[in-house]
Amino acid sequence: MKNYEMVLIFSASLEEGAVTEELAKITAIIEKSKGTITKTDIWGVKRLAYPIKHQENGFYVILYFSSDTTVLPELDRLNKINDKILRHLIVKPNEKESK
Repeated sequence: MKNYEMVLIFSASLEEGAVTEELAKITAIIEKSKGTITKTDIWGVKRLAYPIKHQENGFYVILYFSSDTTVLPELDRLNKINDKILRHLIVKPNEKESK
C-alpha cells in the first residue's frame, strides 16, 4: 500500500451535497480495491488561475488515501469522463519532506 494525494476541482456551480455524492463514489472505488481514505480536505470555492471549461471558479477537494497502484488507472479514467470534475491530479507525496 502506497500513500497518494488526489486534488479534485469540481464545477463551482455544484451544490455541496452534489460534491459529497461525487466524493462518495470516488471513495467507494478506493475502498473496493482494499484502499483506505486517511483524510479529506474540503477547501470550497476558490478562483482558478485560468479559466477551465469557461469557468472562473472551482470547488477544491484534496483526498489523502493509501491503496495499491491498480486502482489509479480506474480513478483517472472515471475522473476524466466525469463532467462535474474540471481537473484532477493524483500524486505520490514525498515521504522525506513530510517527516
